[in-house]
Amino acid sequence: MRHTTTLYLTAVRGFVTLLLAFAATVACAQGAAATPPAPTGAQAAAQAGPPPLRIFLDCQYECDTEYLRRAVTFVDYVRDRGVADLHVLVTTQSTGGGGSAWIVKFIGLQRFLGLDRTLTFTTGPTATSDERRREFGRIFKLGLVAYAADTPVAPKLDVTYRSPQQTPGASALVRDPWHRWVFRTNASASMSGEASTEYGSYRLNFSGSRVTPDWKVNVSAGTSYNENTFDLGDGEVIKSITESSNVNALVVKSLTGKWSWGNAGSISNSSFANTARAVSGSTGIEYDFFPYVESNRRSLTVTYRVGLSNYKYRELTVYDKLEETIPNHSVTVSLGLRQPWGSVGASSSFNQHLNHTDRFRSSTYGNADVRVFKGFSFYAYAGYSKIKDQVALRKGAATPEEILLRLEQQATNYSFNYSFGFSYSFGSIFTSIVNPRFGGVFD
Repeated sequence: MRHTTTLYLTAVRGFVTLLLAFAATVACAQGAAATPPAPTGAQAAAQAGPPPLRIFLDCQYECDTEYLRRAVTFVDYVRDRGVADLHVLVTTQSTGGGGSAWIVKFIGLQRFLGLDRTLTFTTGPTATSDERRREFGRIFKLGLVAYAADTPVAPKLDVTYRSPQQTPGASALVRDPWHRWVFRTNASASMSGEASTEYGSYRLNFSGSRVTPDWKVNVSAGTSYNENTFDLGDGEVIKSITESSNVNALVVKSLTGKWSWGNAGSISNSSFANTARAVSGSTGIEYDFFPYVESNRRSLTVTYRVGLSNYKYRELTVYDKLEETIPNHSVTVSLGLRQPWGSVGASSSFNQHLNHTDRFRSSTYGNADVRVFKGFSFYAYAGYSKIKDQVALRKGAATPEEILLRLEQQATNYSFNYSFGFSYSFGSIFTSIVNPRFGGVFD
């Protein structure tokens, strides 16, 4: 009995000790919450006068935000545009040489309302991700300095200048032996499998382009091969093979700031589409309601093309054809907007056979990513096609294996896809701190 009582008292004392330790921990936490940490960096400067610049960085895919938060520390990064002093909108476009043209728009808000400026720069096709982010960081700081000069961090800022190295003939016009042509090639192969299945594929692509203010020329070629093997047991093995190749060319002439004229041609074949050879050519004209120079922010184009296509089929089609020539035309309307409130894109096209006007395809798609209010953004994508032009369908019924393995195109009169969602964030508006520890566990 005495032994049991002793154990009981020991357990009670242990529980009381644990409870007191927990209470002490809670008290410390509450004390820490009641006493904010000593401000550092830009926060400390904020106590001396007007707060430092609050930056809302609107850069979807182009920027390394963690790098910027480490490299540019004289501003506060916020995740709500409504409390920002500056909205930095970043857009990029591909250059003729395969690099990127960056446009960094500094949009003044709050005390800087109406004070906007734009900086541009380019990065080459061989620039690494580190070189791109360093160059963007440099331009980013240049744009911020004019605004930061009106903040408490101004006495801490300075300007440095790197004198260019002078070489003989450096000012002379550099001769381009490639005449603005840029070529790219890539090849890939993959294989995977386990006891009952194997998959293998290869792809090879080549492209060349030449872009000037007046002309745009693109050529490309590619081939692909995919093979799947399924062992169903009892000696039954199913093998599926799909292959395709294509050669494409596009030549566009700039007529005015809003008009352009283009010609396109292609040669292709596809086991999935039942084509042994498909040769197409077209010519058309395009009008942009906004000047082309504004295409990184807004564009609204109407394109009309007329052309001719010749098909040689692998197997007899549902129209009892092994070869045919089809005249066709198409009209496409496209809208693209990238604004401080978000981005919107939409396109609608109509393609029709001129020798059989009942054969056509109309397609419409749209996407949006919009900030509705503080912390809340909505995104959506939807596409729909009305299909009445499947002239290459193989005659005869497909086997279950061909349908399940998608070895050949099936008859349909429509296709669709859509997705949508939203995101909502709340809490602290500041996002300047970077802490990469255990970054790969739950991130």
